[in-house]
Amino acid sequence: MLPHEELLYYIWKHLYFKLQSLSTTANEPLAILHPGIRNPNAGPDFLQAKIRIGETIWIGQVEMHVRSADWELHQHHKDPAYNNVILHVVWKADREIYNLAGAMLPCLELINRVDPVVINQYNFLLQNEKWIPCASLFHLVDELIIESWSHRLMAERLELKTAAIQQALDLQLQNWEEVCYQKLARGLGSSVNGDAMETLAVWTPLSILNKHKSQLNQLEALLFGQAGLLEDIQDGDYPLQLKNEYLFLKSKYQLQPMNPAQWKFLRLRPANFPTVRIAQLAKIIHLTDHLFSKFIAAISVKEIIHALDVTLGGYWANHYSFKSESRTQFKKLGKPTLYHIVINTIVPLLFYYGTSVDDENKKERAIQYLQDLPAENNLVTRTWSDLGWTASHALHTQAQIQLKSQYCEHKKCLQCSIGHQLLKSIT
Repeated sequence: MLPHEELLYYIWKHLYFKLQSLSTTANEPLAILHPGIRNPNAGPDFLQAKIRIGETIWIGQVEMHVRSADWELHQHHKDPAYNNVILHVVWKADREIYNLAGAMLPCLELINRVDPVVINQYNFLLQNEKWIPCASLFHLVDELIIESWSHRLMAERLELKTAAIQQALDLQLQNWEEVCYQKLARGLGSSVNGDAMETLAVWTPLSILNKHKSQLNQLEALLFGQAGLLEDIQDGDYPLQLKNEYLFLKSKYQLQPMNPAQWKFLRLRPANFPTVRIAQLAKIIHLTDHLFSKFIAAISVKEIIHALDVTLGGYWANHYSFKSESRTQFKKLGKPTLYHIVINTIVPLLFYYGTSVDDENKKERAIQYLQDLPAENNLVTRTWSDLGWTASHALHTQAQIQLKSQYCEHKKCLQCSIGHQLLKSIT
């Protein structure tokens, strides 16, 4: 079986092949002084490589293929961008290759220089259909590798989340308070209604809500009305009051409500119904001035949770929705939800703000929050624990989620420190 080209990149980058008595396919003595830097863009695969052929030292580009003939298959012989290639590295040399200038390329063939076990191990990982490709080998990985890789994975996950914050800031003309409100709404909706909650926040600007923040019923009227959840209200004193209030505010601010079909209730616990979450968002806005400033000024997770720890009373004490009455229960955000919001909303906001104002203390505080919070409990984190990686705190679980979603599911074993160690151990 021929190796995947990605594996050839990996083998070349780390020089995982027999380096003794190297020569080109034309029997010229060859020495690899530096394999070069992987090119993330179009063009030759490695840049700034340094090699010696015979007595001459060359600095330039390296192109890699499974077979020599792939050079022409990929049309490189017609592309001037490949005229500076100093070495063609292939698994199997099946023909001589020339560039656009007519020069024959020196070629290194790897087929007899790589331990077959490396190829077999990689193919095993690539073809494995278990929860993660290395499930049966994971117990062999050094704990120090996992710990150091965790921090890099956590940083990558933060980068993904802060990219969404940057995009929102661009749309909101760098209004941090508005973006904080939008991302808080998303966090309250969690994975099921997060998109809908953020849409609600975008369609109901904080600048309008702040004009009515002293009146909780008006905040609820605006949010429930914009959510499209008051359109079918026909009875009930409080729901009808909200509906009438919303019709006035809708006309005043020229608002457009969402399609209520965006909200998901099915298979949710009543405490997680979007109606409850919207009421909790209204209560947070009602009780707290300048949310973003408060979150940024906080010096502990406890302070942040205190600002979010609201209790619903009044109508919501005995309702989960507008449809029916329930037994009286003063509804609070549970600890898992509060921790979820800190992990997925507050930490990325604080980290990105620290980056924006070049404040390392804020960035370090964001990371410290992850270490202060308990490990998340979900299917991904539980499965990692079953494999032997038990998370100590939320930094670990964020790393676990990142590893599973961005590496394991796409079988990027060659870009993973764990996959790297498993392959390196047999080279």
